This record gives sequence, C-alpha cells and structure tokens, in this order.
Amino acid sequence: MKRLPFFLLAPPSRLVAYTLAELCMVLAITAVCLGMAAPSLGQWFWRLRVDSAVQAWTGDLQAARLQALRRGQSLQLQRLTHCLNKPLPTGDWRCGWQLVPKTTGVAAPMLSSPQTGELLIQLYPNQNSLDINPLGETIAGGLRMVVQPKSSTSVMRSICINIAGRLRVVNGGTCT
Repeated sequence: MKRLPFFLLAPPSRLVAYTLAELCMVLAITAVCLGMAAPSLGQWFWRLRVDSAVQAWTGDLQAARLQALRRGQSLQLQRLTHCLNKPLPTGDWRCGWQLVPKTTGVAAPMLSSPQTGELLIQLYPNQNSLDINPLGETIAGGLRMVVQPKSSTSVMRSICINIAGRLRVVNGGTCT
C-alpha cells in the first residue's frame, strides 16, 4: 500500500485559517502600539545621533593630540563649512571637522569627520579652530562643545575641556 503525503490526508474541512476580522484586530492593535512607541523611538534616535557626534568629536580630538605628540608638530582641528549654503557663524561646527598641520600653506587633512548638519554643534568660546601644540596639548583650555538636535533641547550633551586639556562629557548645556 502506497502512503500519501501528509497534506493530502487531512480532509478540507479541518484546515485552520484566520478570519478577516481577526487579522484586522491584530493590525489595529499593532498600529496602536506603534503609535504609542513612535515619540519615544524618535527621542531615542536623536539621543543616538547626539551621542555618536560626541564620541566622534572626543575620539578625533584624542587622535589629534596623539598625532601631534607623535609628529612633534603643531596641528589644528578646524571646522568644515560645506554642508549649508549660507555661511555659518563663528563657533558653529555642525558640518564637521578636519585635522590639518598648523602651517601657513594649504595642506591635505590628516583626519576628516564630516557631519550632515542635522545637529547643532557649538564651540564656546566661539572659535573656528582648535590648536594643538607639539606636546599634544590643546592651547585653548576652558572650552565647551555643546551638541544637540536642531529641533529640541531635550537631548543635549556638553564636552568640557579644562585648562589641563582633560575631557569630560556631561548631560546638559553647562560644564558645572
């Protein structure tokens, strides 16, 4: 006697399926849950972008200090200005930054971190570059870099650089 495949053994009346009403209820519940989660998810994405920019800037500053120390030469971390059509005000680093030797001539950047311009990245006191001496020390101390979304101040991080060049990341817009 030949055996039939398992799907031919069950009579058609025993096939189980979902009704249209059940599928609509599942879709409605899913839509309500997503609607409630969307604001939190948006806030989480902005926090992720801010934290990513903070990590990139602190990592690049540390790399710049190490490069200056290895080379025994003065370097400069400069802001980029290519992401917007209109000129940026002094101290606005939202387009990104690059590391170049501190010379009078134009040199190719040793490191470049372009940004999309979605975040406000402001250096206080307002400067367009940060000098690093041959010993790997930032020449200007007492700086504060504030990173936040353009549309909101609920997610804000500050990178604080003291006179000795030590970095500290804090929540909020002040370094106190």
